[in-house]
Amino acid sequence: MMHLFLFPIAFAASNLSKMSQIFPTFPYHADAKKSFEENSEESCACCNKKRGYIYNGPMFGNFDDDPSICPWCIKDGSACEKLGVELVSDINSGDDSEVLELPREFSKCTPGFYSWQESVWWAHCGEPAVYHGMGGKNEIETIGGEDGLAYFRALAEEEFGEETEEKQDEFLSNCGEDFDGTAYIFKCRKCGSCGGNIDFN
Repeated sequence: MMHLFLFPIAFAASNLSKMSQIFPTFPYHADAKKSFEENSEESCACCNKKRGYIYNGPMFGNFDDDPSICPWCIKDGSACEKLGVELVSDINSGDDSEVLELPREFSKCTPGFYSWQESVWWAHCGEPAVYHGMGGKNEIETIGGEDGLAYFRALAEEEFGEETEEKQDEFLSNCGEDFDGTAYIFKCRKCGSCGGNIDFN
C-alpha cells in the first residue's frame, strides 16, 4: 500500500521543484533574461544553489571577482543585501521630475544591463522606467508608438545631426542589437512615455 502513495508524493515534489525554477519577472526590466547566462553549472554565491541561470550584467561593489548570482537572489534582494552588490549605477531623468528616492524593488531587486559605453537607466515621472532592451526604428515603434519615434528622432537630430525626418528614420533603421549603433528603449511605468538613449560601439 505504501507504494501507492510514494508516486504521487514524488510527482508533486518534482512538479514543485520545476515550478520554483520558473524564471522570475522583474517589473523594471522587461528583457531580463538577456542579463543572464542560461544553462550555467555555477552555484549562486548567495544561496549556494545551481539554478541554471547566472547574472552576467554590470556589477559594482568591493570585490576582486564578480560573484556569481542567480536571478532569484536578485529578485528577492538578498544578493544585493548579503553580498554588498549594486547592479545599477547611473539614472538619468527624461523629464523635469526628480527621482527623490529609488524603490527597493528597483535598487535591490532589478538586474542591470550592459551597454556599449556606459549604461544609463532612463527615468520618467519621478521614478525609473521599464527597460525593454536594445533596438531600432521597428522596436521603438512597437514599444512606444509615434511618441516614442518622435523622442528618438529628436535624439537623432540633437546628438547626431540628422535634420530631416527621412534621415532620422534611416538613422534609426540602422540601429539595433546587430548594428554598430542601438537605442536603449525604456517606457515610463506611470504615463507610458517612451524614451532612453542611443549608443555606438
